[in-house]
Amino acid sequence: MEFERLAFDAALRALDKQEALLDELRSRTGALLAASALAASFLGAEAFKDPAPALAAIALLAFVGSIAASVFILVPRRDRFTFSLSGPGLYEGLYEVREDLAEVYRRLAYDLLEFWERNDAQLQPLFRAYRVGTAALVIEILVLVALVSGTIF
Repeated sequence: MEFERLAFDAALRALDKQEALLDELRSRTGALLAASALAASFLGAEAFKDPAPALAAIALLAFVGSIAASVFILVPRRDRFTFSLSGPGLYEGLYEVREDLAEVYRRLAYDLLEFWERNDAQLQPLFRAYRVGTAALVIEILVLVALVSGTIF
């Protein structure tokens, strides 16, 4: 039974870490959203007074891209992720093997692995969106600074 318990504990820790990773991603995305909005508000008014049309369009597209990626990540997703077991579901699903605790742990380890894999498939698009949003923020700031400072022309 020790071996099965070890597998269960490892699977449970992996799922806990995955939940923490999602929380951290959402927290960082909030900072990304704030940084994009601040850059646009502080530099945007000055940058668009007499802009170079192509650069202004790039800055605007980068701003919109950063905001869109952030919103995509932050939009609540009901029933999308699974980070815990259902007590009644656990009882019903494992009632027939309740006397064999090693088998209970073994089955739970596989169930938790399935949750982790399903969650991971849903997390990957969020990570890609974060990378896109971050790149868009960098482009936005660089172009706005170039427009404000006039160093391009």
